[in-house]
Amino acid sequence: MDRVEDYWERGEGSRTPPPGAPFHNMAVHGWDLLDPLLLTSTVVASRLAHPTKDDPLSQLVERHQDRAAWPVLQRAREGTRGRTVLDAVADMSNPTQGVETLVVVLGSNNALGSVVTLEPAWTPEGYADLPADQRLAARVGCNLWRPSAFAADWSLLAAKLREIAAQHVIIATVPSVTIAPIARGTFKKVRPQSRYFPYYTRPWITDEDFDTRRDPYITEDEARAIDSAIDSYNETIINSVAAARSDGLDWYVFDMGSILDRLATRRYVDSPWARPTWWTPYELPRALAALDPVPNTRFFRSGPDGRSDGGLFSLDGVHPTTSAYGILAQEVIKVMELAGVEFFDRHGLPRTGPVLVDFERLLRADTLISDPPAAVSNSLSLLGWLDDRLDLVNKFLPFVHSPL
Repeated sequence: MDRVEDYWERGEGSRTPPPGAPFHNMAVHGWDLLDPLLLTSTVVASRLAHPTKDDPLSQLVERHQDRAAWPVLQRAREGTRGRTVLDAVADMSNPTQGVETLVVVLGSNNALGSVVTLEPAWTPEGYADLPADQRLAARVGCNLWRPSAFAADWSLLAAKLREIAAQHVIIATVPSVTIAPIARGTFKKVRPQSRYFPYYTRPWITDEDFDTRRDPYITEDEARAIDSAIDSYNETIINSVAAARSDGLDWYVFDMGSILDRLATRRYVDSPWARPTWWTPYELPRALAALDPVPNTRFFRSGPDGRSDGGLFSLDGVHPTTSAYGILAQEVIKVMELAGVEFFDRHGLPRTGPVLVDFERLLRADTLISDPPAAVSNSLSLLGWLDDRLDLVNKFLPFVHSPL
């Protein structure tokens, strides 16, 4: 960890990234709806100019999100100050280059911090009436957008996306962040037919040890409010796609939210009485379905005999594993096929039939599943101790926004 910290804060990783053509993948972890609209390399570089501390007791990379964004924004800049990633995409959509398919996956970080911190902090009243630059200050300390605030930010984003002359635009819905195993539901469901548990806390805190006087948690009502807000986010997203299509734009919905719902182990798979009428189980690719145990959305656990639980979420309890990212890629491919996108093989020849991700190959690359660590289950108590002493989760996964 010390070598990683030194590399990014004082070594090769801290140097100004080289210029070049914009990346085709401009995603940056932790970004909410405003970041791709307003962040530039100049802003990020000014943040990174602040000196860092080589603290032997705190080995986490300072401003790691900005360090991830910097090379992306440097490429987006192309010698022009003040360019955002969306400005770069708009330029790439000119007749000379052209953008065939633009995939937009944003919005999860407008709610995810509420379950990562287990302290929901809503955007203030009146946020939606503020100009965009004033919203940056208003969002400081917030990790959960009111539906009106999300709609206001999405309106700005959708307007910018309409300026991009992509042949096809695919926009993802926001998954229910309360399904992520970083917040584990305690005890039994509040009712057999309910989606919810009475409390949600860290996955390493057992039901026997959980104490509301000591441990972090959110309640059933808070989880329900978070999900309700996300339902509203998705209504805003779907309505904007419908409006674009009615205006002749070839926009599509990638329903990432429903995929996670259909995979949600404790919410629906193990609770048939809680399943809504629209729910159907997600059919895993054959290579994943053949594993023992079958991958699920519980927190990852493994021991000397291999993986014993989980497999769809990585060790941080928030992000997908490599195999689960393959599931999302396969679903995006399906939408692209629906849009009439033509796929080619490595020799440049058109591919026929359904285009399928090679999950056997992907599993070999997914070492968390194919070669799992031997003691994750036994290490959960250590993770709990580190989180209690060092606030490990909030430092690794900071989703409470700070000023630009």
